[in-house]
Amino acid sequence: MYAPFRLPLCLTTATAARRLRLAAGLALAGLLSLPAQAQDSTLTRLTHKYQFALEQKGTQFSGAGWDKLRQDIEKSQVVLLGEDHGMAQIPQFTQAVAQVLKPKVFVAEIDKYQARDLTRLAAQPGLPTAVERQYPMGLSFYSWAEEFELARALRAQNTALVGLEQVGFFAPGRFYALLADKTKNKQSAAYLRQRGAAYQAHNQAVMSTDPGQLMVYRHTPATLDSLTALARQESSEVQRMVQEYITSVHINQTAIQPKTSFQSHQDRVNLMRRSLMAELTTYQKPGQPLPKMLFKFGAGHVGRGASFTGGMYDVGNLALNLAEMQDQKSLHIFIIGKQGTQTSGFNLTDFSKNVASYSNADTDMVRPFVAATPAGTAWQVFDVRPLRRALLRDQLKISSSELMTTIMNYDYVVIIPETTASHNI
Repeated sequence: MYAPFRLPLCLTTATAARRLRLAAGLALAGLLSLPAQAQDSTLTRLTHKYQFALEQKGTQFSGAGWDKLRQDIEKSQVVLLGEDHGMAQIPQFTQAVAQVLKPKVFVAEIDKYQARDLTRLAAQPGLPTAVERQYPMGLSFYSWAEEFELARALRAQNTALVGLEQVGFFAPGRFYALLADKTKNKQSAAYLRQRGAAYQAHNQAVMSTDPGQLMVYRHTPATLDSLTALARQESSEVQRMVQEYITSVHINQTAIQPKTSFQSHQDRVNLMRRSLMAELTTYQKPGQPLPKMLFKFGAGHVGRGASFTGGMYDVGNLALNLAEMQDQKSLHIFIIGKQGTQTSGFNLTDFSKNVASYSNADTDMVRPFVAATPAGTAWQVFDVRPLRRALLRDQLKISSSELMTTIMNYDYVVIIPETTASHNI
């Protein structure tokens, strides 16, 4: 969506689509050996053969597509939803999946401090409008009403909310307030609150016009050294929080530099994988089965194998391995809109300016599935596994690296014929 915001692989704009063409490292030798017409014919035939309709009414789904999905969800220990962010229908679909799976843990693309705030707020009545006014986008995606309602529904199921990300770059005010609460030295605590308020005011002034000027990109080494020095006399918890913040600043600052952006993404993925293993210790005792888990991330993160970004192995691959080592199943679902609107911006005074139109008709990674989705209200569910088997048996040739990555990474592709943008709280 926005390079500085780094909504990872949210697939929302032409810029994001171009980034996904970094899917280097995939073995493409021999993929052009068949005539294009023959390739297209086989692909089209298999796509239509394993295509099923799905009907939506709010968070209720029905039809042959839903029946097929439900059967596989019931057999799975881990379900991973790879999405395009900012579409109001996707959290509704996620609620329906959760009703079938009944996960013990929901793993989200937010940081652990946001997850704790989200857990607390989701247990309260109403939307957290006061919190959002104080810390705009402080809950990241869950600052959108439909996503927050998903969190509320999950809490009602007694599902734990877990975040794996680096510290959110819209959240320095809230993070510094949390840090101050943990700080024993009154002078240091006052300083942290003052800095946090100043950072929050700065972010709110620039987030709708120039996200590249957010404080996470403006911190200097001297500023971070001062923060480290302040923490030396504090508890190990404060020291850990400070180090987490510094690590997050480093990941974000290197992400916007061409020479270091790839390594930044690798650092971010590694951090999320470490966070997943650390969080699992709370929900999985030694020798016990993996708890039922539901993941919801940008589509680049939760595939089975090498991702769209440079062939990296991401959180989805780790989840697959954790399930398979205990003879359990993971199910990977890519859900995206054919066309419509989605959230694309951070204007705090006029949310209508955050709504953008899009079309995925020419998006290579889902092109045949979008082409097979007719106009109307029925969603389309595509079982990708037969295509993957044909590809591995050399019975199907794919010239697009992005499409091949989709087929290798996902068990199902779900296409929404028309989406609407998520709404601000």
